[in-house]
Amino acid sequence: MSKIRIPIFNVEQMLKGYARLREAYSRFCVHSIADEAFSPNEMDVLIFLSNNPSINTAKELTVTLGVSKGLVCRSVDTLMRRGYLTSEEDAKDHRILHLRLTQKAAPVIGQMRVNQTRFSEAVTRNISEEELAVYTRVQHQIYANIEAMTNRKGD
Repeated sequence: MSKIRIPIFNVEQMLKGYARLREAYSRFCVHSIADEAFSPNEMDVLIFLSNNPSINTAKELTVTLGVSKGLVCRSVDTLMRRGYLTSEEDAKDHRILHLRLTQKAAPVIGQMRVNQTRFSEAVTRNISEEELAVYTRVQHQIYANIEAMTNRKGD
């Protein structure tokens, strides 16, 4: 006997939901960071470099964050111009630049983390731990299925 699939998975609705989530996240987190506004991608770069200091080239950011090279370059240029990042040449290959956070970035990253926690609490309000656990498992499985589909050769 085959499983009956209830058509609850609507890709368009999911994509719109994620776009709204990113918009809400940006509005929630950006406004109270220092006296400057940051794009969502600039925030991603700062947080990512803070959490992963050894993954620190524009190419690695592009692959890991899943965004275009142009978007990463614009964000890095802006952050460097504003004094939140510096770069240094690789000792073995002068074409490679390693990105480093400056001291100026530390309080901004700290505030971003506080804002992330507040945002997470706000969007998960009135959702039980059990419901969140189920959501997380389902979301991971959907992402695994998508990965399997996109990595399949010859279909």
